[in-house]
Parts: sequence; structure tokens; C-alpha cells
Amino acid sequence: MGVAVLIVRILIGGLLLVAGILKAHDGPSATAATIAGYRILPPVVVAPLGVALPYLEILLGGYLVAGLFTRAAAYAAAAQFLLFAGAVASLVVRQIPANCGCFGSGVNTPPSWGHVAADLALAALAFGIGWFGPGRLAVDRWLSGGAGAAQTEGSDL
Repeated sequence: MGVAVLIVRILIGGLLLVAGILKAHDGPSATAATIAGYRILPPVVVAPLGVALPYLEILLGGYLVAGLFTRAAAYAAAAQFLLFAGAVASLVVRQIPANCGCFGSGVNTPPSWGHVAADLALAALAFGIGWFGPGRLAVDRWLSGGAGAAQTEGSDL
């Protein structure tokens, strides 16, 4: 199980890193404009979220790749993917053809039920990381016991 968690942890962490970096590259005004396109949040929340969201994704992705604060980062990522699924579902239901903005403004992704399903699958995988623990090669394992962590690691297969 440890190797599977490691692989999923790195894939989801990498996905969040790329998404966050692309949003940060676009800048806060472009990210805020994408968020405003969902027509869900009040304008007073949109601008601060446009600043914070890219760096939250980078932080969560970095923690997952490193295996640091793994459970908390995984549960936070699962919550974020659930929120994204709900937001994209609202676009589909309201028939608003806004760009999802998942990978910044450079990748135009229209809302669809397939997109909602992908976000729900990512949420389930992130929840699984939190449930089953950090997996192999995680900083959390090293911090929690050094040599004892190495013995436990072999039993994760």
C-alpha cells in the first residue's frame, strides 16, 4: 500500500503544483477574473481568493510531493477538489460556458460532467492519501522515527 500511496501522492501533488504555478504565472487579476466567471462568490471574496488560491495549491502540492504534513495536506486537497467539483457542477447546471481556470487562463477547459467526475475522483484519491498515511519516501516517516520508520515502511507493501 505504501508504494501506491507514494505514487498517488506524487501525482496529485504534482498536479496541484503545476496548477498553482500556472495560476501564479497568470497573476492574481487573471485568477480573480476566472473565479468571478463562476458567479458564485461575492466580489469582496474574489480578489483575495485570486491572490491566495495559486499559493495554496503550490503549498498543498509541495507538501504532498514531499510527504510533509501529509494527512492534513491530503484532506485539504480533497476538500479543495470537492469545492472545485461543486463549482464546476454549478456552471454545468446553470449552462455558463466559463473557463474552469484549473491550469490558469492559458488552458481553456469548458465545464462538463466529465470534469466534475474527474474532480470527484481526485478528491477520493486525496482522501485515500489522508486515510492510508504518507506512504513511502515521506518526510513525515523520517520525522516520526527514523530507523523505526524504515522498519514500518517494509510492511507497507
